[in-house]
Amino acid sequence: MFIGYLRNNFEDNISTLLESDELFELQLLKNTYNSYPQYCFAAYEKEEIIGVLCAYSFDNYIYINMLKTIDLNKDITRRLVSLLIKNIEDENIYLLIEDSISKELEQLGFKKQCKFIRFVHTSEPVAFNFSNSIAKQISEQNYDEIATNLDKIIFEQNRQKYILKECMFESSLKLCTKESFMNSYAVNKKYIRISPWMIKKQSFLDAEKLLRGVLYYRGLKKIFAYAYGEDEDILQLYENYKFKKDKDFSFMYLKEEPNIKFENLYAI
Repeated sequence: MFIGYLRNNFEDNISTLLESDELFELQLLKNTYNSYPQYCFAAYEKEEIIGVLCAYSFDNYIYINMLKTIDLNKDITRRLVSLLIKNIEDENIYLLIEDSISKELEQLGFKKQCKFIRFVHTSEPVAFNFSNSIAKQISEQNYDEIATNLDKIIFEQNRQKYILKECMFESSLKLCTKESFMNSYAVNKKYIRISPWMIKKQSFLDAEKLLRGVLYYRGLKKIFAYAYGEDEDILQLYENYKFKKDKDFSFMYLKEEPNIKFENLYAI
């Protein structure tokens, strides 16, 4: 096995990893590689990729937005993250990772900050009203401005390029109110991911309108999201609309603890 930089022909050698994980986000990997190839690494078995890590650089931290391995291999996970650490200067690193392999990163000095839950909606019917009036209230009008300003409040830095370019795809559905915004996009033919979804205040009505919207427009697809797992209002909202808890995740950091308003983050 060889672990090193992700080669630029990775699409030719990633079929095994794609087939092993139906939620694998190939387009997200492409976007991140195009922006930060120096933060993209892979584990190769002969020519085939069996693990991949990619990360995006912000003003004062690096965010690992993808860390995938065959069968959640703990050794490959640890070695990929170690390689990233060796190839950067003394910087903060954040990531979201399955609880079952979080201990591997604790051995590298990472600390857990909070819990996230992956919720999945499998097209189970949900009875709710979605009128033309509600549709007008959550249109994409002023989405870019609202998303930029709200994201800056929650993350306390300018991440405009990331949320308006790197997280945007041809399939993106942009919904917003005056104090909230939600993006959702197709991961593949079966699955839609909600990311990101933020609320300025604890506004249950705004959150409910956005969730109704994505279910109305995307209802024939399976939908998943990584939700902050320590706020009962957020968890209850997902459960009220027939989302099922799929897996536990931990938000972890290396060096400085993030100052993120997680209670306003309905999907990361």
